[in-house]
Amino acid sequence: MSIEGFSQPSMDKSMNSAIKSFLLFICLMLSSSVFTVESGYDNEISMKTEIQQLIDDHRVRTAIVMSIENDSSELGIVKLGEISDSRRELPDENSTVFEIGSITKVFTALLVQTLVDDDLLHWDDTISECLPDIEFVNEAVASVTLRELATHRSGLPRLPNNFTDTEVPGNAMDPYANYGEQDLVAFFESFDPPELKKEHAYSNLGFAILGYIVAKTLDTSYAEAMNQRVFQPLEMNNSTALDSVKDVADLAAGYSNTANMGTWNFNVHAGAGVIRSTARDMYKFIRANFIESEDVIHHSIRSIRELQYESNQALGWISEASDQETTIFWHNGQTGGYASFLAIDPEAKSGWVILTTSTESAAITRIGASFYREVVLPNSADFSPYVGVYKLAEDQYMTISSKDGNLQIQVTGQRPIVLAHTEDHVFELQALSLKADFELGEDGTATTLKWSQPGVSIDAERVDDSFGIGTREEASIDPEVLTEYVGQYQVPVPEFAPVKQLIATVKRVQDRLFVQVTGEPEFRVFPMSPTRFFYKVIDAEIEFQKDDNGAVSGVVFHQGGEHFAPRINDKE
Repeated sequence: MSIEGFSQPSMDKSMNSAIKSFLLFICLMLSSSVFTVESGYDNEISMKTEIQQLIDDHRVRTAIVMSIENDSSELGIVKLGEISDSRRELPDENSTVFEIGSITKVFTALLVQTLVDDDLLHWDDTISECLPDIEFVNEAVASVTLRELATHRSGLPRLPNNFTDTEVPGNAMDPYANYGEQDLVAFFESFDPPELKKEHAYSNLGFAILGYIVAKTLDTSYAEAMNQRVFQPLEMNNSTALDSVKDVADLAAGYSNTANMGTWNFNVHAGAGVIRSTARDMYKFIRANFIESEDVIHHSIRSIRELQYESNQALGWISEASDQETTIFWHNGQTGGYASFLAIDPEAKSGWVILTTSTESAAITRIGASFYREVVLPNSADFSPYVGVYKLAEDQYMTISSKDGNLQIQVTGQRPIVLAHTEDHVFELQALSLKADFELGEDGTATTLKWSQPGVSIDAERVDDSFGIGTREEASIDPEVLTEYVGQYQVPVPEFAPVKQLIATVKRVQDRLFVQVTGEPEFRVFPMSPTRFFYKVIDAEIEFQKDDNGAVSGVVFHQGGEHFAPRINDKE
C-alpha cells in the first residue's frame, strides 16, 4: 500500500497494479542492455553539469565520478550532492559506500575465472556437473554451460519462474531477499521448457547460478570467496559482497525520486548484484586492468575480457568500440536506490566509474558513455500534437507531457511513467504491455487517446487542460513549523487494501519534512504553504489541520479526493 492506495476504486486499482508492477520491473532490471536513444549527436556534454541538473531535479541525491585518461598520473574526481538528508556533505571517494548493482556481474565472472585458472572449474562445464546433488527435470537446462551463463546465452529466463512463490512473500522494496537456496533448487527440479533458445537474453538468474556454483565448489559463501579471491588481492578494502550493511557506517543513503530507499539483500542471487563498493576501490579495479602481471588475479582480469560468441559480449562485460576505435568494456548497475556505471579502455589505459544514489540508470549510463564516444541525447521529436489531458473515467484523467525528450503520462493521483515512441502516433512500455495510440484531427493535434494495458482498454477523449495535473510551486517557510507536524497519523484503509492498519509517520530532518506510510519508502514532501505540502514523485498533497487550541489534530491526504488521517500520538 502506498499513497496511491487512496485513489478511487475500479479504474484506479488497475492503474495502481500496473504502476506497482512497473516499479518492481524497473527495480529488478539491475542493469540494462546497450543504451540507445533516437536523435542527433552532441559532443559538448558536460558530465558535471548534467549530473548537477539531475540533482537539482531531485532525480539524483549524490554522485561521485572518478576517471583516468591515457594512463595519466592525474586522477579526475567529481563529487556532487549530499550523502543523505541528515548528512549534507559531499561523498568521499575513499570511504563513501554505494551499491553497484549489476556491475557485480563483472566481478562474479572474474571470481569464476580465478577458479578456472586454478583448474577447479571450466567455462564449458555444465551446471549439472557443477551441481551433482540437484535432480534437473530438463536435460537442456542441465546442459547449460558456465560460459553460456556468463554471456547471457543460456536460454534461462531473466528471473526464475518461481521467483514470487517463495515461502516468505517477497517485498518490492527488497525483492531478492526471500529467494533462497531451496527456491533455486526447486526451480531446477521443476523448470521444464519445451526448448531453450541459446541466444543473447539478459539474465540475472544466470549470474545467480554462477555465484551459487562458486560457493558450492569452494564450500564457502559467495561473499567470502569474493573477499579472498578478488577484493584482498586487489586491495579493495572497502568493498563487500555481504548482504548485511550493519557495519557500513559510511553507506550513502539510497534514493529514488525524493524517496529514501533501503539497501537490497540478494540471498542466493548475490552473484547478480550484491556488491557494495567505493569510488577508490573501483578505481583500483580499473587500474588493475592495465597491469600485465602474470599473477593469478591479473591474468584472470585479462581473461574475462576475451570476446566470446558475439563481438560485444565478453565474460561478464559488455563491449563496444570507442570513437578512437579501441575496445571499451563496460557495465552499468541499478538497485532500488542506486545507479552506477563502469567502463575501461585497456588499450588506451583509460577508465571511468560513476556511483550515485538514484534510480536514473539510463541517464547515468549515457553520461558514462560520453567519456569515450559521442552519445545520443534524449530525442527532440515534436510531441506537441499529443501533449494535453484525456479523460479516462469520471474524475480520472491522464495528463500527457513532454519531459527530457520523452513522452510522459501521469494519471490523476498517480506516478508519472515514460513511454517509448514505437511507431507513428504510438507509444509503449512494452515490458508491461502499456500502450498509448493517438488519433489526430484535421489540424494535426490528437483528439483521442486509445489507452490499453492488460485488462483495460479505453478510448479517452481530449478535454480541457484544466482537468490535468497542474504545476505546483515550492514555497519558502520557517522550518521551525515542521516540528509541529512530527508524529503518527491513522490513515484510512481502502476496502481493497491487503492490510488492516496504515500509519503515516511524519518526521523532520533539519529543514525537510518526510512522510512514510506503512510498508512504503519514506518520501520527502515540499511546502506550498506553512500547512500544505506536495509530493514531487506523485500527484498528491497533504495538508495539516489544527484544533481550536492550535494543536495539530490530523493531516488530510489530497489524492483522488480528501482523506483525513487523525493524529494518534504526541509529536516527537
